[in-house]
Amino acid sequence: MPIHPQALVSPDAEIGEQVEIGPFAVVESGTVIGDRCVIEAAAQIRRGTRLGADCFVGSGALLGSDPQLRGFDRRTPSGVLIGNGNVMREYVTVHRSIHEGGSTCIGEENYLMAGAHVGHDSLVGHRNTLANNVLLAGHVQLGDQCFLGGGSGFHQFVRIGDLVMTQGNSGFSQDLPPYVVAADINVVIGINSIGLRRAGFSQEDRNLIRDAFRDVYLRPTPLAEVLRAADTREELSPALSRFYDFLRGNSKKGLCVRSRRGGRSH
Repeated sequence: MPIHPQALVSPDAEIGEQVEIGPFAVVESGTVIGDRCVIEAAAQIRRGTRLGADCFVGSGALLGSDPQLRGFDRRTPSGVLIGNGNVMREYVTVHRSIHEGGSTCIGEENYLMAGAHVGHDSLVGHRNTLANNVLLAGHVQLGDQCFLGGGSGFHQFVRIGDLVMTQGNSGFSQDLPPYVVAADINVVIGINSIGLRRAGFSQEDRNLIRDAFRDVYLRPTPLAEVLRAADTREELSPALSRFYDFLRGNSKKGLCVRSRRGGRSH
């Protein structure tokens, strides 16, 4: 087990097989490090963090630190759950839950570039890419296979559907449905056609998603009427069902329905 002699690793930490830990890294008690993980120099794995197998933690990254909440009681037992195969590059920060026994959760095979931040109680899915300095506030829900452009920021409680792509330096305080491309401040600009094709969506599904997007964003029909019409269809493909289910889902921030292409503005 190649643990550098200048690393600070608690004897109570659970360390898997073939784990590498660099100099000046800190691994506190009450942590679990999965097999074949690499923890680079000066990274910190705080109490209550569970790291799956085959993860990479870059220099200066900090996993499981206290949430940024005024008045938070640091004695509150909570943690961070991180799945297999994640890459968290230099200075990534992931904060633990504000709730007793709660966890901030990251799925599998995500790639978090340098300086990305995941706030307390957020739920990140699988195979997402967060470019440099992406900021997820507390309680954000991120789906699967999204690409969030560098410097983009997301307000607390925002939901982001599967296969969403956002422009760098954009900002969002409202929910982004699956499959969309978004930019600026709360603006949706189209469908993530390239992402859908790369994810293996059929031409038929891509056409159905395109038509559904037009109904929501490029026509004056009220959203409630669009959803009622969808309910009358005999059968929807799984891909289209996910789109409509997201629109019907419980939202604390409201749906991002602005489009720079002449659709609804409220």
